[in-house]
Amino acid sequence: MLSWIQSHPALSASRLAPLAVLIAFLGAAAAAGVVVATGNLILIGLAVGAIIGVMLLNSIGVAVWIVLVGTLLITGPLAMHFPQLGRIAWLFSILGFFLLAAAALYEGTNKDPHRPAMPTFIVLGLLFGVYSIGRLIVSDAGFEQGISAVKRYFQYWGLMLILATAAFPPKTIRRWLTLLLLLALIQLPFAIYQRIVLVPMRLNMPDFVMPTDIVTGTFEGSITGGASSNVMAFFLIAAMAGLLSAYRESLLRPTTLWLLLSVVCAPLAMGETKLAVVMLPAALLIVYADLIKKRPFAFAVGSLAAVIAIGTLAYSYIVLNSTDGRSLTFQQRLQENLEYNVGSRGHYGGASLNRGNVLPFWWREHGASDPVGTMFGHGLGATAGAGSTEGLGHMERKYPGFAIGLITISALLWEVGLFGTVLYLMMFFSAFLAAGSLTARASPGLDRALCRTLQAVLLMMPAMLFAVDLHLLTPSIQVLTAFVLGLVAWRWRIAPV
Repeated sequence: MLSWIQSHPALSASRLAPLAVLIAFLGAAAAAGVVVATGNLILIGLAVGAIIGVMLLNSIGVAVWIVLVGTLLITGPLAMHFPQLGRIAWLFSILGFFLLAAAALYEGTNKDPHRPAMPTFIVLGLLFGVYSIGRLIVSDAGFEQGISAVKRYFQYWGLMLILATAAFPPKTIRRWLTLLLLLALIQLPFAIYQRIVLVPMRLNMPDFVMPTDIVTGTFEGSITGGASSNVMAFFLIAAMAGLLSAYRESLLRPTTLWLLLSVVCAPLAMGETKLAVVMLPAALLIVYADLIKKRPFAFAVGSLAAVIAIGTLAYSYIVLNSTDGRSLTFQQRLQENLEYNVGSRGHYGGASLNRGNVLPFWWREHGASDPVGTMFGHGLGATAGAGSTEGLGHMERKYPGFAIGLITISALLWEVGLFGTVLYLMMFFSAFLAAGSLTARASPGLDRALCRTLQAVLLMMPAMLFAVDLHLLTPSIQVLTAFVLGLVAWRWRIAPV
């Protein structure tokens, strides 16, 4: 009987396949209808994202366009002015996971024996993912906490991996770089609007010491709460490094360079982004590092000019942009900033830790007294704060009000321990070394400008990892990070741009 069924022409694979596809689509349509009928925006966003993701499996480049535009241009302003639509970001998150699946398919089906090996930092990233999810399974984290944490950590790693596996043509990469430049240029009108309209609005709200942190350009922010001003600064300084690198390769005229730089840099003087005074010299150091031996005098003069510019920027952040109505001197404001960043004051007041004592506090609570927690952490999501979708993490509940996950590194230490944190940091360090190697052997022109810019951006990354927790929370910096790492991997395996 079984052989008859298998041999019957009406039941052949060629005839059953279209029927199976039809049934699958009908089932998906029915499921989508049920989801839409619930009226739940989150579920609807997930369903739409899943459907679009499946449709784009054969058009991966389009999916990358949607993720870049969606996270860097659409979700920030939308969530700021229409908070009820903030979950629209989940649609792009789902696309990120579909890019992850697509990357697995690309790499799994690639039979080219001459394909270069995957760069070390990608392997380290994959090891980190496997380890952290494995640690989560044996931790005390609840199911919902774990699933939400995995989503937050890895929602855009697919962007990095698809760039590392798919052979995108150089023309496509150049178009994406042009998109990023255009996004950098349009930060200015958004920043002007936020400075003129939103900053005065926040002055009338209680408990705002620094109303100007709402100047975030197109990146995430809340009129009544925190904002991703540091992400805007990171993005703009990266764009500045790209422009200067392009100029060094004679790809831009001086007048064009100064015009573009003035538009790109202007938003940095409008908001509260003190990290810029750390990231800017890091970027400039890489862009002009080769001049230290070739033209030491020119490098020294440029360094002096950079120091003056950075000092002016720091003064602007501490005094000129402190629109809180208090008459404090520069020294008083500087001391206040130091107190709640590395001094004795809590960053959020009360019992909260700050950037200076959050890591020593982790060590005091672990060390030799808790070797398992020290080495392997307490599971993803353990430090999740009130703003996360899964609610407070189980270690955050144990230390209420301490903000134990204040910065990315402290959150990693609590959640994945020393072992996972070292893997995570090694991924970035290895990527930095790879970018440096690429820069040294890159072709003159756009290729060398791109490699040098990627290396500069990766040197800026520690400032973000050790100063804020955005890497584990904010889609925009996650996409930018994944894109930079992905570009390094793409260039490692593909010909020059």
